Formats: sequence, C-alpha cells, structure tokens
Amino acid sequence: MNEATSTHVRIAIIGAGFGGIGAAMRLKASGNADFLVFERATEVGGTWQANTYPGAQCDIPSVLYSFSFAPNPDWSRLYPLQQELKSYMEQCVDDAGIRPHLRLNHEVTQADWDELSQVWRIEVAGGRHYTASIVIAATGPFSEPSIPAFEGLDQFGGPVFHSAQWRHDVDLRDRTVGVIGTGASAVQFIPQLQPEAAKLVVFQRTPTWILPHPDRAISPRLRRLMRRVPTVQRLARSLVGAVQEAMVPGLVYFPKLLWPMAAVGRWHLRRQVRNPRLRENLTPRYAFGCKRPTFSNTYYPALAAPNVEVETSAVHRITTDGIETVDGTHHRLDAIVFGTGFKLAGNEGFTRIRGRDGKSLAEVWAGGEMKAHLGTVIPGFPNFFMILGPNSVVYTSQIVTIEAQLDFVLDAIDQITEHHIRSIDVAPDVLRRFVDTVDRRLASSVWNSGGCQSYYLSPSGRNFTFWPGFVFTFRRRMRRCRLAEFDVRYAATPPSQNTAALVVGR
Repeated sequence: MNEATSTHVRIAIIGAGFGGIGAAMRLKASGNADFLVFERATEVGGTWQANTYPGAQCDIPSVLYSFSFAPNPDWSRLYPLQQELKSYMEQCVDDAGIRPHLRLNHEVTQADWDELSQVWRIEVAGGRHYTASIVIAATGPFSEPSIPAFEGLDQFGGPVFHSAQWRHDVDLRDRTVGVIGTGASAVQFIPQLQPEAAKLVVFQRTPTWILPHPDRAISPRLRRLMRRVPTVQRLARSLVGAVQEAMVPGLVYFPKLLWPMAAVGRWHLRRQVRNPRLRENLTPRYAFGCKRPTFSNTYYPALAAPNVEVETSAVHRITTDGIETVDGTHHRLDAIVFGTGFKLAGNEGFTRIRGRDGKSLAEVWAGGEMKAHLGTVIPGFPNFFMILGPNSVVYTSQIVTIEAQLDFVLDAIDQITEHHIRSIDVAPDVLRRFVDTVDRRLASSVWNSGGCQSYYLSPSGRNFTFWPGFVFTFRRRMRRCRLAEFDVRYAATPPSQNTAALVVGR
C-alpha cells in the first residue's frame, strides 16, 4: 500500500453496533475527535440492525441494556423489541454528533500492523486505504451467522436462510417449514411462525431452559416520571443490575445455588405443556445456566400446537425436498430456517487482522482458543483494543462490559497521548497469568461443570466467554490501563527520564 494514497486517522473503530457507537461517543466526549467508524452495513445498529426476524427482542431489561451515559426514559417496554433498540442507537449517534465520523458501507477487508511506521494499515471494500495509530475492534460476537455444513444443503429446492439474515420476501404462510436449532433466536421466532405455517417441524438437538417472561409495557406515567426525575431511572438500573448480579455466586462459584431457577423452569414447562412425551423431550438434562436460559411465555404453547412437530433425532442430511434424520425419517419441507447461532471462535473477521509478526488473529487463536488480557488486548497486536473479547462478558448486560472496557481503552489512549507513546503491546506473560487465573476460577462454574456443550466453550473445553466473578470486580479492574503490563515504544522525542521510568515498568 502506498502511504501517500492512504487517509490517516488517529483512531479507527471497526463496527457500529453498541461497542462501536459507545467508543465513538466516549471519544467525542473526551475531546478525541480524530476518529472514524467503519461499518460494513448501510446503517448503524450491529446485531440490532441485522437481526430483523419476527419477534426479535432483547432479553435484558431496557434500563440495563442501554448506556449509563445516554439514558432513555422513553422505553416502551421492560424488554425492548429490535426496532426500538435500533432507534435508540440511531438517537445516540445523532445526539452525540458522531454521524460525520461514520463510514457506512465500508467493510474492513484487511488491517495489518506496520512495524516500521508503527501504524495500522487498513483496507476497506472497494480498495480504499487508511492508516490508523490505534484500532478499536467492535465487531461483536454475534456478527457472523453459523450455518452447519449439512450434506445436501445446496440441493434443497426451497428457500433456506438463517434467522440473522431473515428473508422478508419469502412468504411462509400455509407452508411446511423446518426450523433447525432451538436457541435464543428460535425461541422468539418460532411462536411467530407457528400460527402462520401449515406445519412447523422443529429440529431440536438440546432443549433449552425457558423461564416465564416478565416483559410488560412501561406506562406513560412512569415514562414521564423518569423524564422529570432522572434519578428514578438510575435507581431502576442499579436495582436491576443488583438482581442480575445476585446470580453470580451460583453461576461461578456454587452451581447448586441455582436450583430455585431450575425449579421455576420445570414448573413453567409443566404448566404450559400437558403432553407427557413432549414435556419429556423439552426437559433439559443439564444444569440450569450451563447454556443460555431464555424467557418466553409463548414458546412452549407454540411447540404444543397441533401443527408443530418436535424432532429430536439429529439431522443426517438435507434432500431436495426436505430433511432426513439419523433414524431414517424424512420430513418433506417447503422452506428451512436456521436458528443455529453465530460463529464466535471461527469468525471470518479474525483472518483479516494481522499483528506484529504477520500472523492473523485466526492463526493466533487456532482451534478456537481465544485469549485476550482482560478480554481487550492481545500480545503481538500493538495499539489494538477489542470490545467484548474473550473472557470479558459479565452476566448482567453486555453494555456493562462495553462501558468498563471503554474506561480501559480511554485511559490507555490518554496515557499514550500524555507520555508521547507510539505503541503499547501487552506482554505474553501477563496474558498467561490472566488466563491461568480465569481458568482456575471458572473450573467449577456451571458453564464448565453443568453437563452441556455450549458456545461458551472452545473445542478443548476452555471457557473463553465469561469474566470469572462479579461485575464490580471487572469494572474496578478496567478503570486503569497498567502500562507496566505492556511493552512500550516511545516517539522519536522521548519523555523525560523520570516519566520513562514511570511508564515502562518492564
């Protein structure tokens, strides 16, 4: 790449979901205005721009699934629907004045660290080139749909699509539809399909823990109160966060404490499904919390409807007119919808980011072994910060994780500026110590010991998803970027000797 043809920006943000928008808002508010946000889609919103399937809804309360620095007193529901969440994100962009920094329809196809120039060289679709001193990767864990490579998939004669790529041009009314997968998205869209389809065949590998959904509309009176007295919304956010935080001892340290939640789940199933055989097939055989539990008041009734068949035999292959399971049963179908989640460990975007030695993130994380210090920085990738990286997710809300990580990133940028630093690169031994600590603390967690296979774990069984403790411990640790944990390279004009001794620390 010819440097003369490249546009330089100090900070490049990849992705315009919650992570990217939050980073842009924080940078703008702190006076760091030299940044661009690269987004492959034509609109902002990330997950909530892409996932438009019927019934798409957040499963975290709205007061907690929003920025603390951009509260919204006008949520219409406790658990907002997709369009309302996307509208909130659009409003954040406009209120913060960051739309001029957006580069929509700019998919980053390559980002390479240039050791000589100490910058990231970025190429976007269409051949445009940029350089950046700092990269914030906010592509999110749910950006690339996962579709299993079933034999015969390309031979099926009808429409086939993933829930994250919903085909609104396909009319599924009065048709026989196969749904593969019963995760969080499927739990939401299956009740929407059931009344319209002539028949619905749901291919279930593992049943999901389902709890009663506490969603309800927020009254105009309460919305007016939150507008007039913002403290009310802050208190509600704190209360909801505390309730969510109360789950941590059971999830991380003592899984047996989760028995009341499992009891509620079993009661909910008994109450809504009368057929003993169906109820047996829908009963999870693993500990509550091992896989992601879901809220719904309509999923079980949909599965119990006369026009729905729950197939528990595994998919063997896809034929020209349906699906054949391993027991030899053939289901004739008009359309197939995948509700099979997302590629977390095998995300294609990891192949596009290459660090100091020319290795891509995909190569460094070969075999799905994703590791990053504090879920944010990776050895060999200088001035590179990942939002919602490995072992950064807290149980309460991904927005809480994002805000804590942005504290860390903004502090790192401030120190880079103050001390005239060209690059910081976290030391490998620092990452090793962090990973050892995380693995030790998560060994007895319900995610590791609950008797299930989930996307939380790598192929080797390592939990690469969660922070091993309470939210407040994560937030406290992320307040400061400790430069003593990094290999630091200064600009040509170094700081004073005293300052250098202070910040190098290695």
